[in-house]
Amino acid sequence: MNEIEDKERASKERLVQAYDRMLQYTEQTLNSVVSHSESALAHALENAKDSAIKLGELTREEAENVHHFVSRDLYAVGRHLAEEEREVADWLRLGLLVVEKGVLNRFSNLAQTAKLELKHLEKAKRRYDEWHTGELTTIGTLCCKDCGELIHFQHTGHIPPCPKCHATVFKRAKD
Repeated sequence: MNEIEDKERASKERLVQAYDRMLQYTEQTLNSVVSHSESALAHALENAKDSAIKLGELTREEAENVHHFVSRDLYAVGRHLAEEEREVADWLRLGLLVVEKGVLNRFSNLAQTAKLELKHLEKAKRRYDEWHTGELTTIGTLCCKDCGELIHFQHTGHIPPCPKCHATVFKRAKD
């Protein structure tokens, strides 16, 4: 492996870690808010993004991208919960034994907040319906929009091209 590949791998891993930290920062901000307003999650996500920039963990562009990925995933599960009145585990389509408990708990708590916000914020629905190769996502299952192939994520990671047809656009898998 050469130096360029090593740097690229390190950069990708840094963004994966940043995704999980942004979830953590968001949860901490929400926990410190006395009253959960209709936009509490959006404000908490914005604060988490700003914190990552201020602490020098991410550049502004990286923070914007990770913020988008985290927001998209949280609002997607929130929409599912609001529409289907189901549990986060159903949406994730993963056995709970393979999922890191801390990530699941954090994601579940934030998803419940997203569910409540989406009942009030219809515009957020249309911004978070697609996942693309190269973006970050967290635990759950994506479905290729071209061929229907499922890709399972047991931890936060970059979205690869579809292993079956090599397409690059996905949606969250539904039962």
